[in-house]
Amino acid sequence: MECFLLAAACFGVGIITLFFPHGLQRAAHWLANLAALAGSGMVAAKAWQVLAGNGVEPLYWGSYSLGVDGWSAIFLLLTGIAGVITSLYALGYAQSYEGSRLRLLGGMWNLFVLSMVLVLLAGDAFSFLLFWEIMAVASFMLVNHESEKRSTWTAAYQYLVMTSVGTAAIMIAFLLTGAASANFSFEAMAHNKLVGWWQHGVFAAAFIGFALKAGLVPLHVWLPNAHPAAPSHVSALMSGVMLKIALYGFGRFMFSFLPTWNYWWCVIVLLVGAVSAFLGVLYAQMENDIKRILAYSSVENMGVIFAAFGCGMLLKVLAGGNWFLLGFVAALVHAFNHSIMKVLMFMSAGSIMHGTGSKNLELFGGLAKKMPYTALFTLVGSLALAAIPLTNGFTGEWLLLQSFITLASVNAAQSTRLLVAVCFILLGFTGALALGCFVRFYGIAFLGRARSELTEHAHESDGFMLTAMGISSILVVACGLYPVPVVQTICNALAINQGFAAQGLALEWAGTGTLAVFNPVLLLILVAGIGLVIYLCTANICVEEDVTWNCGTYPTERQQYSATGFSKPVRRAFDYLLKPKRQVSYMRKDHAYFGRQLSYKLEIPDMVTEKLYAPFQKRFVGVSAFLRRMQQGSVRLYVSYVMAAMVLVLVWGALYK
Repeated sequence: MECFLLAAACFGVGIITLFFPHGLQRAAHWLANLAALAGSGMVAAKAWQVLAGNGVEPLYWGSYSLGVDGWSAIFLLLTGIAGVITSLYALGYAQSYEGSRLRLLGGMWNLFVLSMVLVLLAGDAFSFLLFWEIMAVASFMLVNHESEKRSTWTAAYQYLVMTSVGTAAIMIAFLLTGAASANFSFEAMAHNKLVGWWQHGVFAAAFIGFALKAGLVPLHVWLPNAHPAAPSHVSALMSGVMLKIALYGFGRFMFSFLPTWNYWWCVIVLLVGAVSAFLGVLYAQMENDIKRILAYSSVENMGVIFAAFGCGMLLKVLAGGNWFLLGFVAALVHAFNHSIMKVLMFMSAGSIMHGTGSKNLELFGGLAKKMPYTALFTLVGSLALAAIPLTNGFTGEWLLLQSFITLASVNAAQSTRLLVAVCFILLGFTGALALGCFVRFYGIAFLGRARSELTEHAHESDGFMLTAMGISSILVVACGLYPVPVVQTICNALAINQGFAAQGLALEWAGTGTLAVFNPVLLLILVAGIGLVIYLCTANICVEEDVTWNCGTYPTERQQYSATGFSKPVRRAFDYLLKPKRQVSYMRKDHAYFGRQLSYKLEIPDMVTEKLYAPFQKRFVGVSAFLRRMQQGSVRLYVSYVMAAMVLVLVWGALYK
């Protein structure tokens, strides 16, 4: 535990930079981010040792404790890795905030990382909730960093309200569990005496609380607003790590406090995950704000993770044995890989914003010429988020496919196979839409011709930002080409001792129940061979470059596909779900029929917000207005309230005397 305490001391040094004088803000920036980098490195190194079998003695003070086990170690590892990369990135990126609360940004950054580490180390309910609330407040401050913008503080306060609701639900789950236990330590709550409806209540409260923090539909409404409002390295850590901590908390309840699962719990987790994955990527396909695209992509991937977790739960209930481990390994592998690739993509988005000054995809085009390194790293991240083989994004979804096949094969019930079929359809749509989404993202931003002067004046990012993106890209490719260490580490975290072979992994899976993964090296050799054959066959072909024929006119950048136009086929196919709002205005210029200017506005509202939260907000405001009218400060009105209450009491007493 000493290493974790030393890491906490490093984060503490970074927090102290909040109090540096204004004249030392640049020194505070460097010290804060270097402290966060060092602390995150220590966390990652110690978590790796724990996963390798080196135990850590818990730290107790009274009834409170800090400790680490295999389940928390895997999340500490991804927190440390992401913390190192994003802190390195922040050394360059955060300098743009000089003169704009730079010391606050560095100090809150360290507090945010420290709070996530402490949540994962907490060994009792009180410590968990305390550190969870510190994490919520620190992330709120970071989301609200550019508070001079109305959209920023609106998003920040929406996030604060939603995360407070989630915290309340988690608190209820802990209180119900602790009330049936000797005390509120995790060890004691693991031996709770919950029965019947109390178990259902704990599951419902825990799932609602952690699903809200994970951004699952329909509790995701804060996420697409908070991520774009925050600085890019903050968005990277929120999406890459904080959302995964929700999986950690939910898993802690399921494995430790509710080890006996109800069938319908499993179905709920599975279906909510699958629906979240589909709707998340569908809305990502429609967005033009690059950070909102990535935010909705996080909804999608957290849905995939929870779908895998729900599949594991269902396998345990229906099949028994070790079958269920497939689902949990798939969930953790995808969580680990998604952490790396989403950190990369949010850093890429920050690099684009840094180089162009905009988040609007419609204004880009041809950025590959101005920002070649960012273009390369973004291509790697886009391929991973589209789950293309040879990237780490494919591995988790491959294992999820295995777990669904296993579920259908070990349980012949018609209802189970129908459920698997529905999930296959939803996740099949999800995979296809994810591919289209990131083809659109990369193609519109980096290929073609410049669509605005912003792109003409774009510039590449500095060395720290490019180095951080390069490290993430290497990890994405390395974990995709050779996923065995990642899967084996996850197996160690779950204390799996079964037939996972690191040698002779096949390209296909035979459904034997082992954690066989595809052999990416063979696939890479196959791709390279095909590429070489194509090159040799086309090497002598003469290619003449010329301007595309355009009916006698020279093509301009306005004739390229726009981001909105690219997504139109999908928008029309899912029109009944998206309910787009179109507004077309014709502005007469010189002639009634020719030379008119066309104004086209398209809005894709979030239907969950429109159909669920907006009506609730309207009714809540209405009730509040009614109560405000009742409370008018009139003495006569208050006296009448008292008299009415007395009459009711007298009538009640007379009737039930």
